[in-house]
Amino acid sequence: MLISPVWLGVVFGVSEAALSLSRRAKGGATNKDSGSLALFWTAIPVAMFIAYWAAVSLHQPAWQLPWETTVATIGDIMVITGLILRWYSIIYLGRWFTVNVAIAADQPLINDGPYRFLRHPSYTGALMALIGLGLAIGNTVSLLAIVLLTVPVFLRRIQVEERVLAEAFGTRWDTYRARTWRLLPGLY
Repeated sequence: MLISPVWLGVVFGVSEAALSLSRRAKGGATNKDSGSLALFWTAIPVAMFIAYWAAVSLHQPAWQLPWETTVATIGDIMVITGLILRWYSIIYLGRWFTVNVAIAADQPLINDGPYRFLRHPSYTGALMALIGLGLAIGNTVSLLAIVLLTVPVFLRRIQVEERVLAEAFGTRWDTYRARTWRLLPGLY
C-alpha cells in the first residue's frame, strides 16, 4: 500500500468540497441540474462513511479483498490517477466547469483535450478515484458500498448533463456524441 486509505479519502473529500464551494454557475447560466448535485452530496459521503465503517467493523478475513497488498496498491494508483484525470479535465474546461449543470449563453462545446474521446472525463476520474478508494480500503463491503451507491448517481448525472448539452448544442452535440464515449473508451 502506498498511501493510507484515510488520507486518500480526505484528499478526495477536500477537493470535492473545494469544487462545490468555488465552482458554481454564475451570471447568465441557468441551473438545470435536476437535483443531481444533491444526489452527489448525499450518495458520496454516505458511501464513504459505510466504506470506512465496514473497514473498521468488518475487519475479519472473510470480508477482506483477496491479494490485499496488491489490490490496495492498485487502488492507490487508481485514486491518484483518477484525481489527476478529474482535475486535468476540470482545469481544461476552465471557467466553463461548474458543479451544477448549467450552460452559459456564450459557452463553447469543448471537444478536445481530455474531451476528445470521453464526454465526461472528470466523472471517469472521480469514479476511478472512488472505486480505487474501495480497493485501497481492502474490504468487500467497502467496495460494494462505494460502487452501488455512487455509480448510479454518476449515471443519472450524465443523463441530465447530456440532455442539457443536446438542448444547448443541437447537431454539434449529436456529431460529438457519435464519435465519443461517455466514460470508458470502447465500453460506455
